[in-house]
Amino acid sequence: MGTKTALHAVRAIAIGAGLLLAPLAMAAGRAPTAKECAAHPTGAALKGGCIVINRGLGNCMACHVIAGTTMDGNLGPALRNLRTRFPNRQALFEQIYDPTINDPQTAMPPFGKDHILTKTQIREVVDFLWTL
Repeated sequence: MGTKTALHAVRAIAIGAGLLLAPLAMAAGRAPTAKECAAHPTGAALKGGCIVINRGLGNCMACHVIAGTTMDGNLGPALRNLRTRFPNRQALFEQIYDPTINDPQTAMPPFGKDHILTKTQIREVVDFLWTL
């Protein structure tokens, strides 16, 4: 079995396991499944995870690698260990709200400044990202 084939097999197993263990997805530091999001989540972190994977809202996995998603973007950094990368939640909120403050040439859209997401939605996204 070639390396590429082995990686595809591992990914298929991981995806299948993720579907079987969907209720544990958030606790495991992974994105929620579409099924979890369709169940109208109430917790802020789960709501944030649903925003992150929603192609019409955050669509974060288009540019970032996020555990639990099958679409691995490579434009932005992998979304993991965010507590280490950002000193506090407010710094992460500000990065999502308007990343051009820290990097005027960034490809990341200013989700808050451009009214793509509300402040409440960005706080929920931060709550989710803090679990990764």
